[in-house]
Amino acid sequence: MLKQDIADVRAHRPGRCAPVVATTLAVLLTAPALAAAQQQPAATNTGTSAGANAGTLAPVEVGAEGPAEDGYITLDKPASVGKTKVPVERQPFAIETVNQEFMEDTGAKNIQDTLLYTSGVYAGNFGFDTRGDSAMVRGLRPSQYLDGLRSSYGSYNSVRPNIYGLERIEVLKGPSSVLYGQAELGGIINAVSKLPKAEKQGELRAQVGSYDRKQLAADVTGPLSEDGKLLYRLVALKRDSGTQVDYVDDNGYVFAPSITWLPSDDTTVSLLFNSQENTGAVSAQFLPTQGTLEAGEQGDIGSETFVGEPDWDRYDRRKDEITVFFDHRLNTTWGVAATARYTETETETREHWANIGAAPASDGTIGRTIYMADKGTEIFNVDARLEGDLRLGATRHTLAIGVDRQDALWTEDNSFSQIGGGTNLNVYDPQYGNVNYAVLDPEDKDDNQIKQTGVYFVDHMEINRVVVSGALRYDDTTSTVLGTNGVDTDTDDTATTGRLGLMYQFDSGVSPYISYSESFVPNLGLDGFGDSLDPTTGEQKEAGVKYLSPRGDLAITAAWFDIEETNRVVDGANPQSVDQTGAVVDGWEVSVKKRWGNASVLANYTKLDATEDDTGERLAYVAEDSASVWGKYELESGFRFGAGVRYVGDTVGSDYGNGAGPKVPSVTLYDAMVGYATGPWDFTVTGKNLADKEYVSWCRGEGFDCGYGERRVILGDVSYNF
Repeated sequence: MLKQDIADVRAHRPGRCAPVVATTLAVLLTAPALAAAQQQPAATNTGTSAGANAGTLAPVEVGAEGPAEDGYITLDKPASVGKTKVPVERQPFAIETVNQEFMEDTGAKNIQDTLLYTSGVYAGNFGFDTRGDSAMVRGLRPSQYLDGLRSSYGSYNSVRPNIYGLERIEVLKGPSSVLYGQAELGGIINAVSKLPKAEKQGELRAQVGSYDRKQLAADVTGPLSEDGKLLYRLVALKRDSGTQVDYVDDNGYVFAPSITWLPSDDTTVSLLFNSQENTGAVSAQFLPTQGTLEAGEQGDIGSETFVGEPDWDRYDRRKDEITVFFDHRLNTTWGVAATARYTETETETREHWANIGAAPASDGTIGRTIYMADKGTEIFNVDARLEGDLRLGATRHTLAIGVDRQDALWTEDNSFSQIGGGTNLNVYDPQYGNVNYAVLDPEDKDDNQIKQTGVYFVDHMEINRVVVSGALRYDDTTSTVLGTNGVDTDTDDTATTGRLGLMYQFDSGVSPYISYSESFVPNLGLDGFGDSLDPTTGEQKEAGVKYLSPRGDLAITAAWFDIEETNRVVDGANPQSVDQTGAVVDGWEVSVKKRWGNASVLANYTKLDATEDDTGERLAYVAEDSASVWGKYELESGFRFGAGVRYVGDTVGSDYGNGAGPKVPSVTLYDAMVGYATGPWDFTVTGKNLADKEYVSWCRGEGFDCGYGERRVILGDVSYNF
């Protein structure tokens, strides 16, 4: 997630989506009444021949849509990212779920933290970063989703989801366009929001930690009416915190009330409002290679170094969104489900960074780039599908027939960037208070818009022990550059993608599988030289095995994969340009999760060979070797202890004509946790990077800029549950 603004989708002026949003939300909200009117005839149809051969669609349940909090093992649970209610162990595709228990045990602060112990995932590939959650999945960039709808468009214009408002994180590895249309080849990282529960419960939580971190949070839920047909939930959080970088704060709040209506046993309608704000500055300083990865003339430039101006630099973000969830069981065989979300965001960025490619002078001074922009987005997403669970002869089919739509637009106004436009700064002894206001001459940029409609069909078929899972999808996309000169430029793309998987389930619990999947991503904007970007396409071949012990206390997954990508977008030689090339990634991964009574262990290993297709050079920002182990033990007295170790192999920067480099060394980091529970009270202390290792996590290229990984973070939590 380097500084890059060219391939963005920028929203136009707010307001154009409103009629569509209002109509769609109205339809979803009135659907339960129509469904209830149809309910009786559907129930009387179970005596027909079709009903006799049908499977049984699970009843609509509140708070039971995903993995339960029963330990780290989730292989026997469905994941909503797969768009079916089939348990992960029976799907011939690689899916990982990180539940709330693991998030809390490891002291995760954001989605990036939750994925540090996930096989096939290199989380935090751009180090410590207040801008968002970065990760590589199987060596390639994934798409970020929230509740099954795309949530991230472009850069410097979004608010990262706060994990206190989430139930779990799901990772669907590899190309996934057949389910989600525009999906990066790395796969899908899907966050699942907290929604109301039928049982009255609540939590009050306080947290303090490193860098003067202070946080208060509350999560309460339960019935809102005596008959239990109306439920509520309120998630709220307020945080004030510094960071490892001087003058860079990470403050914010979350306010997320939600209501669920249960008009019948077969129908749920949930409405979630989410308001978030993050204020502070950009932690990435884009420091020179000399003094970070390499020795500097006056020594090392510390990870705390801030090259901006404390009274001018800022990165303030706000998001308001409303999401509607609708689920209705028509009869024992068929049901309908839909999710729709409308989002508005606005960001204000004022930033300096060290001139990229420049080294500090002998006295430690370096030139600075000055940058400013105000961005806003307006996004409407909807996904509606017919779900079925039926038997045809000896086969059982789990079906999903759906259509989804995304309409994303955003603006970039008041924008200015100039290399060397900022005043000089001594990186070893910074003296602040000298902003070069005279050079600023901001202007509005072209806006961008994308409209995409996709239709898809998923059939998960089981014939005794044999599983055949296939899907097909058609997408129609229009990308528009809304020129400031009044001239709009449209680019139309269509694509048909598919996937097919085959699995055999042995009685022992071992299930080998093979699969093939495709991906298609229209690229928006220009390459920095006025040329449109071609769509990125790719395919994956995968072979693996899944094992879940009969007692459910041991889960093992392993997979080999080969991914070919065409027209991938990579960073250009400066923050304002991008290039396109091909890539080939092959490798394997293994994950083991085991419970022994009060002990739980999770271990992962990933090995990749990720190269540029044209040159054979290594892909930038990808650790080709990674391994991790985390263990937890709970005592009967209420104490619990956890410890983990993470190994991240070396990485390289981009190839700018002289080979991929420089090589960034590997690193081994240690984490730990100690907790105590008594009655309604719970106390936890977690630590990441306990040795406080100061390490470089990425470099852009030979002679360019580098960034640091996260230093030691100690968090103390106390919660009261009722």
